[in-house]
Amino acid sequence: MLIALLSLALQAPPESTPAEARTITVSLADEKGGPVTGLRPDEVAVLENGVARSVSRVEPEARPLTVAVIVDSSEPISGVYRLHVVDSVLRFLGRLPKGTRYAVWTTGDRPTKVVDFTDDVTRADRALKRTFPRGGNTLFDAIVEASEELKAKEDLRTAVVVVSGNGLGFTNYDRNHVVDRGIESGHTFMAVNFQEGAVGNGALGAGDGMGQVNRTDYDFVLGSLADKSGGLHEIPLSSMGVDHALDKVAALLGAQYRITYSTLPDLKDRKVEVKVARPGVKVSLGRSRS
Repeated sequence: MLIALLSLALQAPPESTPAEARTITVSLADEKGGPVTGLRPDEVAVLENGVARSVSRVEPEARPLTVAVIVDSSEPISGVYRLHVVDSVLRFLGRLPKGTRYAVWTTGDRPTKVVDFTDDVTRADRALKRTFPRGGNTLFDAIVEASEELKAKEDLRTAVVVVSGNGLGFTNYDRNHVVDRGIESGHTFMAVNFQEGAVGNGALGAGDGMGQVNRTDYDFVLGSLADKSGGLHEIPLSSMGVDHALDKVAALLGAQYRITYSTLPDLKDRKVEVKVARPGVKVSLGRSRS
């Protein structure tokens, strides 16, 4: 089937309207969730609104990476925060592509940026180890704030990486609004949502007018952001699986591709599919850029 699509793209008659080049970013994972390397143009087929398009370039994503890392520091995960979460996040930062800049937000009680954008991993070590888990999880508010501060630019690539349990949280935003604001920002979203965080006995405190967040809300928001941005949504059964899940995130961020293909200008709707001629490869699409 893929061979037929590639052949169709090569044989498609020229359009009457002049074509333009359009570039998309894709994350590719093999059957084990690892990165795909050495991809060639003849292994890729792009369909846009069901029409095979001619692929002119496939190249590794080499633009500088800037990442906003959002870490659950709420009271419900206090028992595993230092035991598993902090060390896993620090190892993840050390595995990011060379030259990556990052910032760190925590979510306990209120969104707090504890590390401004830097390439110095030691700053995250100090900041996260000084953080004491407290209050409810304000993850959704942190996603909105971090997404808006992390500006998407054509010469940079950006990602938001979430590491969170699923304990009781609070938010000022409707969950659909969180997804819309995140996708509008143009970032790739990677989420590790480990299935721990039963509410403790202490008061979780929420500001007036804040709505509650439950497990269904976490699944909806983090899954939607990952699916719509070409990212990844990992759901480890416990915090012990966070390190392995972040391995996958780091691998995908280090092995993204930019695919350039010919298309028609001013299409109102673009439904793009990318198929790769390698067994078991999963393709996740990022946002298109002209």
